[in-house]
Amino acid sequence: MKKVLLLLVGGLFVITTSTKAQTYERPLGSELSIGISPMLPVGDFSNAYSFGLGGDLKYAYNFDESIALTLSAGYNNFWGKKTTVAGVEFTPKAQGFVPIKAGVRFSAGQFYAEPQIGVAISTNSENDRITKSSSSLTYAGQVGVMVNRNFDIGFRYEAISTGFNKSNGDQRTLGSLALRLGFTID
Repeated sequence: MKKVLLLLVGGLFVITTSTKAQTYERPLGSELSIGISPMLPVGDFSNAYSFGLGGDLKYAYNFDESIALTLSAGYNNFWGKKTTVAGVEFTPKAQGFVPIKAGVRFSAGQFYAEPQIGVAISTNSENDRITKSSSSLTYAGQVGVMVNRNFDIGFRYEAISTGFNKSNGDQRTLGSLALRLGFTID
């Protein structure tokens, strides 16, 4: 976990020091972007899954240069890694989710922060999925920087809350860290 955080902080430092001092203001009104996100599972989720890849389409309505309402939908897939449980080695099947989220983006110059909340729909069959229901609460927090008018880079923590386990009262949360490379469509 320390290595992941160090990587994220280092990446943000490189990005911010390499961008020009010029600020890029987002246009007022509608904005549409497409993004790709390599992801690393964290917490208990990382015990069985090694890597994820996602893509999304995001609509934003910019009220002014500093605040926007966002709506996004996409697909995230996580690949299993070899795991040993009770002496038996196996590789879990890939897990797919369709996150649909709403958020508010707060911008200050090139930089932005964007909390989001929504629903994640499992794409796996009843026997394969790790969630207790077909849809679960999802929430995310993203910070990023506009590199230029059509490209931004964001770092996001996203979690899918799969509900409570009735047998022991534990709540399962599937967390991941993601790097979003976003391309605005003019």
